[in-house]
Amino acid sequence: MLAIGALGFALSLHFGLIGGPEFTEGLVVSERPMSLNPLIDASDPAVVDVGHLLYRSLLKLDSTGSPTTDLADSYSVSATGLVYSVALQSNLRWSNGSPITVADIAATDAFALSAQANDPTLATALKGIKVATSFSTVTFTLPAPRSSFAATLTQMPILPLGGMSEPALLAAARHPTLPLPTSGPYDVQSTAALAIVLQPNPHSTAHPAIKSYELRLFVTFADAAYAFSQGTVGALLATTPEELRSLMAVKGAQAESMTTPGFVDMMFNEHVPGLDDSAVRHAISIAIDRSAVVAGALDGRGGVVQTGPFSAGIPWVGPPTTEAISPTAASSVLQANGWVAGSGGVRHRGSTRLTFALAVPDINPLPVVAHEVAGQLEAIGVQVTVDAVPAASFLSGTLDSGHFQLAIDLWNPVPDPDVSAFWRSNAAPPHGYNVSGGTPDAFLDAALDLLAESGDRAARITSAAQVASLLAADAPAVFLYTPKVSVVFRSPAPTAPIPEIGPESARYDDIASWELH
Repeated sequence: MLAIGALGFALSLHFGLIGGPEFTEGLVVSERPMSLNPLIDASDPAVVDVGHLLYRSLLKLDSTGSPTTDLADSYSVSATGLVYSVALQSNLRWSNGSPITVADIAATDAFALSAQANDPTLATALKGIKVATSFSTVTFTLPAPRSSFAATLTQMPILPLGGMSEPALLAAARHPTLPLPTSGPYDVQSTAALAIVLQPNPHSTAHPAIKSYELRLFVTFADAAYAFSQGTVGALLATTPEELRSLMAVKGAQAESMTTPGFVDMMFNEHVPGLDDSAVRHAISIAIDRSAVVAGALDGRGGVVQTGPFSAGIPWVGPPTTEAISPTAASSVLQANGWVAGSGGVRHRGSTRLTFALAVPDINPLPVVAHEVAGQLEAIGVQVTVDAVPAASFLSGTLDSGHFQLAIDLWNPVPDPDVSAFWRSNAAPPHGYNVSGGTPDAFLDAALDLLAESGDRAARITSAAQVASLLAADAPAVFLYTPKVSVVFRSPAPTAPIPEIGPESARYDDIASWELH
């Protein structure tokens, strides 16, 4: 059992190691010192990443993006799809030697739903689920079938909270910058405002080759990039093409890239004159050269072409939807449907002109992508002006409110192909993100339901193909690309196996096998 004294122990930790750490990574964080509790300050990607480094989950993603066991020895799903039974591995221990038990799992679930945690995405996914434990098994009973729940379990780090008193839990929540015992390959040796020093977890099943790993904390990417250029950090994560370009300008820099489970699309507001015509939406869809967007706006390394609703970071769902790209064919579709060229080359039908505003959050590289798309559409007689909107207000003030004509955004859902929240008829805000305003489609809703609820992999792949086909027929959006992120190392770089797919935090999946030259 973890007592509150374990928190106070962190206060006595001194900073730094004799001779310095073996390897140092730069980390851009919103606040210093940073939270070491991944369920607190979860809006900061760095907090989630470090949480993934220190804590294991019941399940993890394999090389195809499929959930597989991590702390769990096995898991099963009932025939109804309502009950997930997870058997915990035996003899697991926290870094302080205490056993990892099902009580920790139940307590983590309760903490994630409490007012002390602030991971709204995870809390929403866990809401309404009943948790029961036996000697070595935890059972999750869902209010309705949801196949993506296995992927949700890959996103819930299990914390050492079982048996903690309420005062100790409150203290842990009030002081998230103080380390708790860990289950990952590393333990926290020391922590301060500017850096966190890690040492191997003596009770981990993985034994890191790098015996001292420092995470040096920076408030801005520019500061971290300067440290990288000066050689004071040996690795840094680049999440945009601009960041990657700046790091690769350093002599000897080398990058390892991952395809994420997210996606970027351009949504149509079907209540807008012109965009209410499916012929216009189809013409726009086949006019946009996604390969040119990736090669230009993304420098060829910031993303992977995506033409259907499923991220390339979830390859098991099947091959991507393909669509012939042809501005000539797009122009023919518009002409055949009465959209003729007028003044300045802009097409019109009667008094309706194909002139639209394209809203985009002001975070790179999305405005650059938007300008690339606008330039391509000019060739078919569609005039688009780009309107960059503050990212903080984009979802609520632009998308959810319907105050847009065209809109581009980046989405980071749970790594599962269930896209019901984006396209089901009843998923309009505030219940989901279907902001296009299209006519309800019972066939699409049925295909989405099967994709969301079926526990059979083959059935899910079949329903995913149906979803992709039906969305292509209506064209509520243009799917543009799946983002990539890159871990950039200075020379001499460690041998660092990085997964080909996964969220940003997945770069630490195999950190125990990183080796220094």
